[in-house]
Amino acid sequence: MSYDHIFNNTLAIWTTFGGRGEVLFTIPTLSWTKKYYNNFGYTQYGSEKQINVYDNGNAQIAVYYAKTPYMSYWNKTTKQWTVVSVPWWSYGQPEILYAGGGVFIAKILGLANVIASFDGITWHNAGYCPGAYNAMTCGAYDMARGSGIVSWWYYKSPVYYSFDSLEERTAWTLVGEDGTSVPIFKYLTTHKGNFVGVVGGDKSIAIASSASPGLWTTTIPEDVNDTRYMFIRSVNDVLFVMKFNYTNVGGDYTYYVKLCVMSDDATQITETNLSWVGDLANNNIPNPRNIIWMEDWGKFALLKESMLCVSNDGLYWEGVSSRASPQVSMTPLMVLCIFPVTVSMPRQVAMCITLRTKTRLRIMIRTLLTGRLFIYKTFMKARKRT
Repeated sequence: MSYDHIFNNTLAIWTTFGGRGEVLFTIPTLSWTKKYYNNFGYTQYGSEKQINVYDNGNAQIAVYYAKTPYMSYWNKTTKQWTVVSVPWWSYGQPEILYAGGGVFIAKILGLANVIASFDGITWHNAGYCPGAYNAMTCGAYDMARGSGIVSWWYYKSPVYYSFDSLEERTAWTLVGEDGTSVPIFKYLTTHKGNFVGVVGGDKSIAIASSASPGLWTTTIPEDVNDTRYMFIRSVNDVLFVMKFNYTNVGGDYTYYVKLCVMSDDATQITETNLSWVGDLANNNIPNPRNIIWMEDWGKFALLKESMLCVSNDGLYWEGVSSRASPQVSMTPLMVLCIFPVTVSMPRQVAMCITLRTKTRLRIMIRTLLTGRLFIYKTFMKARKRT
């Protein structure tokens, strides 16, 4: 789940509900226990404590934002987070640019190399970006075509692409060297054979076939209302994006945010019934990074700080507030406890919950493709002790 800096831990998460906007069971007051970098097998390096968790659909990793030659992955055999040696990270902090389709695409902070992995254990120098300038900002990969791209924050080295094996170090090809034909990107995703991205500046959206990643078309241009876009993301073949406008009155900014669904060709935007007015750094915003497809429910779920929303099609959402029941006591900072899985199911980790009433509850969660933890499904209803 994507949580803002005010929560200072990207594993902050809560849940009390499940399914169709209705409470499945009476929820007692929950007591949460914080877990830190050492719970993932890491030893603290300097003052760094940030952990980000990513899921590419087949493998899960917990990335420690520090210049240390290690990586923690979820070992499905031992049901433990296990640290392995990854010498690449001794050159700089790792940053995951893309997780999905069975692949991780990463960068080393300050370097022009593209680092890739399929299982989170073995990491390959997948190539480099000759002549790149400034910083690598985002990336995407189409596993079906073996096509990958990364964007750089410089107008004369905006996009590099490669069709080569991610296990080989090759030079990625620069497109847009003229400074005008290809935009730089703030956010990228892969959607039905295309790369779709929010252009730097946040005011327009462009698309290119993953078969021709050098030919980009602006599908949503800048408008007279100064509309901005963030967090574009494809989930279960639905293309989501967050759009917003803002006002500035005497230095006080108010943001008007809406969750939207885009057409497959990224030419049309349809507003959903989820919106937010207030500060942009707020975890009640309907952020596409917080959307997951619940396979067992056959529905989308979107998690916010104070609400769980569920949708059949991604357009119309039903929500249940965490404050709907007086029995629920929640605070803004509730940090996930991660423990070994106690049942044999793929891609899952277990959340330990202490209950303050005479009920017991087991909740399972799993990691999200774009790098955050989400609730997956309640497997056991609360039951009274006998």
